[in-house]
Amino acid sequence: MTPAASDPTILVIFGTTGDLMARKIAPSLYHLRAKGALPERFHVVGYSRRNWSDLDLREHVEMILAERASGADPGDVREFLGDFSYSSGEFDDAEGYVRLMRHLEAIDSKWGTCANKLFYLAVSPAHYSTIFKHLSQSGLTGTCGEGNGWTRVIVEKPFGHDARTSAELDEMLSALFKEEQIYRIDHYLAKEILQGILNFRFTNNLLETSWDRSAVESIELVLHEKLGVEHRGWFYDGVGALRDVGQNHLLQMLALMTMEQPAASSAEAIRAARATAIREVLKPMTAEEVVRNSYRSQYEGYRDIEGVDHCSQTETFFRLKTVLTGPRWAGVPVTFESGKRMGEARKEIIVTFRHPRPCLCEGGPHHKNQVVFSFEPSDSITIVFWAKKPGFERVIERREFNFFLYEKEEKAQYVEEYARLLLDAIRGDQTLFISTDEIRAMWEFIDPVTDAWTQGLTPLHTYAPDTFDVSEQAAEALAMAPSRGVVGICGLGKMGAALALNLRENDWEVVGYNRSPEKAYALEAHGVSPVVSLAELVGALPRPRVVWVMLTAGKPVDRILFGDAGDPSAIGLLDLLEEGDFVIDGGNSYYKDAIARAARFAERGIRFLDCGTSGGPGGARSGACLMVGGRKEDFEAVEPIFADVALAGGGYRFFEGHGAGHFVKMVHNGIEYGMMQAIAEGFQIMRFSDFELNLSQVAAVYQRGSVIESRLIGWLKDAMSELGDSLEGVSGMVGHTGEAEWTVRTAEEMGLEARVIKGALQFRVESERDPSYAGQVLSALRNRFGGHTM
Repeated sequence: MTPAASDPTILVIFGTTGDLMARKIAPSLYHLRAKGALPERFHVVGYSRRNWSDLDLREHVEMILAERASGADPGDVREFLGDFSYSSGEFDDAEGYVRLMRHLEAIDSKWGTCANKLFYLAVSPAHYSTIFKHLSQSGLTGTCGEGNGWTRVIVEKPFGHDARTSAELDEMLSALFKEEQIYRIDHYLAKEILQGILNFRFTNNLLETSWDRSAVESIELVLHEKLGVEHRGWFYDGVGALRDVGQNHLLQMLALMTMEQPAASSAEAIRAARATAIREVLKPMTAEEVVRNSYRSQYEGYRDIEGVDHCSQTETFFRLKTVLTGPRWAGVPVTFESGKRMGEARKEIIVTFRHPRPCLCEGGPHHKNQVVFSFEPSDSITIVFWAKKPGFERVIERREFNFFLYEKEEKAQYVEEYARLLLDAIRGDQTLFISTDEIRAMWEFIDPVTDAWTQGLTPLHTYAPDTFDVSEQAAEALAMAPSRGVVGICGLGKMGAALALNLRENDWEVVGYNRSPEKAYALEAHGVSPVVSLAELVGALPRPRVVWVMLTAGKPVDRILFGDAGDPSAIGLLDLLEEGDFVIDGGNSYYKDAIARAARFAERGIRFLDCGTSGGPGGARSGACLMVGGRKEDFEAVEPIFADVALAGGGYRFFEGHGAGHFVKMVHNGIEYGMMQAIAEGFQIMRFSDFELNLSQVAAVYQRGSVIESRLIGWLKDAMSELGDSLEGVSGMVGHTGEAEWTVRTAEEMGLEARVIKGALQFRVESERDPSYAGQVLSALRNRFGGHTM
């Protein structure tokens, strides 16, 4: 027993005679009593409209426990019931709250202390406003003075009907209570298997280092219920499956899957990490995306249930697909699915990992590992892996490692979850309760979906109850929607071709255009669809179209973007694309050019992003470093593309403002010039020193934990190992592009010094007439990372 849970406490339940009290609260309170977890001085006060006495309430609770706590000791039950009393009143009756106040004061007087007060609203959310108003006016929520007796409130989901009503509810709550006094219940968070996810991920290091987009291929969250709506028709028909379990249970499950490790084990840190996860990995879907990636259905016979509209358009099943965002998860498909009256209960989270490349599959299919968190029919964690089947043949077979969490002691549904939540509310631990930030983030994602459904954009199907047919139908219908999408690439040189192959391996459809068509056709065998004109490229892309331009800075880019002023027949992307389409300039253009280009496209409603790309052809092929500028909403709309191009290193970041991406890349190249120059000069000094130094070994030792360890040193080591320390055959005349010059010019315009970068640039210019060993080092490095001529 913690000190906080041992203080005298009064639990006031509004709606004591209702269904929530019978199914969840009363059995859970007795479970806590049987475990010795309740404070020694603990009292339950029921408040409802029925004209009951204390005896009537106790008999009611006794009947509940006879049904839901079979085997309970009668004497212990009678002693437990002695802690119950009743105060009658309507929810809008001011006098009723005055009587309730006197009732609580009498208990305080009997105990000789000011007890803690926990108010539980076990009523329909329609009554929240009325109860909160009267609680405030009556003074019931006031404390007894400094350090004496806290007051807290428990509210049940749904937390509003949408973002607007949720904000109104939150405003009412905040007028009465501080955030630390408010306990919003989503009982799924109290399930042992979901609590265990935090420890599975963050107490162990077995899989967490692979728990991101580089290793995880997809996440599927499933809540199949065998039960139907039954007697809940009046409530359920105004809510539907998505609001009932999608807006809360499923999104909380996703948060636990995708959240970063909390800064501490405190409730504040854990809830903040969950809220951040929901906000950062889910972007609101457009109406078009909802139509393409959602399926909704209603089981036959639902409209005959009491309280359900005979023309009801409420879904009892849904399947929803989207793609996660953010540096850690961008591009990973996630599927939410839930339904009532399914063939059997199935509640689980399935994390599927990418197959290894190359895969030792012995000619068979690529095998994928999975981690499955199941909480019905059993609480378990299953790891799916593949192993050689015993015998002479090299045959791979599926194996499972199963960990069953525990044997449930209680058979009554909800008892363990609600017992934990009630105890935590008494203790003051909010870890398993929903915060305001989480609710806001959840509604931001759900509202666009329900809005599209309300408008009838996604048809409502029907399904035969007590089968899995609807799940199969939904999966088949949504399988037609690509998990990634289609990208057009203009410019299939070394960088553009590598980029196209990278995207193809990440399941993007790629349409490729190059002024020399043979380069496009050369990639056809790798799954790239070649076209011979810009018009054909644009025509092959679905809207909103995404075109990535990968060309040398300057005129080649302008020619593709805006056409050729000297040739009226040469039309550019500006005149071919339509409002809402995207252009990504992935070459290393001058940032002021990017600003001007973005303005021209904006006049037509075409969205423009400038993307500085580092890493050379090797990076474009297996994981580039990307610096993206533009508008944030445009970036987020196509973020999965950048995430996949940067897969290996995960190196992509957004910078607000058109031209910002190319500006950051420009400065990057200026810094690169200075770093390379310092390396070249240093190795030149060692080359001509009195010591007979093996320079490839010098580079090797520098690359083992020294301060100057870097990819540049590593590339130089490789070059010297291959070509020898003399770098024979490598030119001492060093090529240069415009970006270092742009950096120096920009610094001068800003009145700033850039001496190192300016000197490095000047060295390259002068190397044309005065080649040197330092120049050979620079040429070797340029060849290694950019494929430039040596």
